[in-house]
Amino acid sequence: MSLPQRQVAIIGAGVAGLAAAIRMAAAGWAVTVIEQASEPGGKLREEHHGPYRFDVGPSLFTWPELVLELDALTRESVARKSFENTQALPPPFAYQKLDRSTHYFWEDGTRLTAWSDSNRFAQECSDTLGIEAATVANHLSHSSRSFHATRRIFLEQSLHEWNQKPNGKWKAAARFAHRLPWIGSLHAWNSKRLREPHLVQLFDRYATYNGSDPHRAPSMMHVIPHLEHGHGTFFPENGMIGITRHLHALASALGVQFAFDHTAMRIEHSGGSVNGVQALNAKAESVFFRAECVVSNADIWPTYRRLLPDLKAPERTLSRERSTSGVIFYWGVRGVRPELHLHNILFSNNYQKEFETIQRSGHPGEDPTVYIHISSKMKPDDAPLDSENWFVMVNVAADPNHVEVLVPDIRRAVLAKINRTLGVDVEPMIETETHFTPRTIEERTGSHLGALYGASSNSAISAFLRHRNRSTQLRGLYFCGGSVHPGGGIPLCLLSARITSELIEQHV
Repeated sequence: MSLPQRQVAIIGAGVAGLAAAIRMAAAGWAVTVIEQASEPGGKLREEHHGPYRFDVGPSLFTWPELVLELDALTRESVARKSFENTQALPPPFAYQKLDRSTHYFWEDGTRLTAWSDSNRFAQECSDTLGIEAATVANHLSHSSRSFHATRRIFLEQSLHEWNQKPNGKWKAAARFAHRLPWIGSLHAWNSKRLREPHLVQLFDRYATYNGSDPHRAPSMMHVIPHLEHGHGTFFPENGMIGITRHLHALASALGVQFAFDHTAMRIEHSGGSVNGVQALNAKAESVFFRAECVVSNADIWPTYRRLLPDLKAPERTLSRERSTSGVIFYWGVRGVRPELHLHNILFSNNYQKEFETIQRSGHPGEDPTVYIHISSKMKPDDAPLDSENWFVMVNVAADPNHVEVLVPDIRRAVLAKINRTLGVDVEPMIETETHFTPRTIEERTGSHLGALYGASSNSAISAFLRHRNRSTQLRGLYFCGGSVHPGGGIPLCLLSARITSELIEQHV
């Protein structure tokens, strides 16, 4: 006689929720994903505006092995269970490695291509900026060694399960510990080692990968460049939305049930254990999903405030400074700009002043750093012939009410910045236009105040201050996603799902 399947309910079909669903289903659990939207993806979705297609969320793809890991896990599980189910499997995940990560532009006329090949990039820096290629190569090498020394401790396991025994992970870090920058800001680290102002600014921007200020973020963030320059940047065959679609297809092949258009209202519990999720469907009818394990992929703030109102909330964690948000313009643009590539950065003239302005007033001021993502460079059918789809973003504070009224001023500053830096008046070329703000992001994704990465990392101990992946108050309650350990961004969200799934297998 076979035992009944264990039931797990996952709140949220974002990247981490999908990955957790795949892992739990492969481990033999009956999985239901509860999602308030009518489709999966969380922040990683797409929109169409006339003939233009846009990925509306994350635009940078690194560490594809984390997706391939889920692909392999699914295929192994399906093969074990039933040969017939292989018909439901999607094709293998397809992507390509880019020969360059980003094109950089400054108003003084300096232009730099960040080639994926680290030696070529170092030589490009030497030729363009006059810095010795060896200095850049050494900086990247240190980033790589730091990443590999620390990844298994800070990214691939819980930092809150202190019953874990020291192992080879800690030994690897210990051997390199004396070379790690434990104190100081990322900006101080880059300034000391690189000195050249353009290059310092280039490497400072990696703090923005988790919504932080390089002048306050810890120097340990110097590991981030390794993912681009050591490991590489990539482009999914179908655009960034291809990641969402592939993960959803993998989960479906494993029998995961999706309750779309269902809004989680409360995580039910009794006797110190969870017993399910109360939700409302599209008809406002109450639906109860019974489960002995609940995983919240929702932002940690609404998880406690709305779904667990009777549970003592970790007030210190919830009150931490939020990461930056963004104002994003989606422009269908006539014409093709050959100097632009998939990822482009137009830097402000004073990076520190820009972040001080954001902190003080919520917006970047008259001289913003502008990020332009053009997926039609890699996927031509995202735009009509001789046109491009521009995803144009600037950093702003996670402050929905204040930033909303500033959008016209931000738009004007962005257009002026593009004109000054590229020498092109793009406004007459815009055929279609829409925009996202912190309010849009909060309403669509549930991210508190529209923060893109949960809490900021503007502290040397930020990694230890993120919310844990396993509840200490309720048995069977777990957390994954960008607002908990190890942090935001596609790779870290995928890792959070792995960590959470491993904890469930250990404790349930």
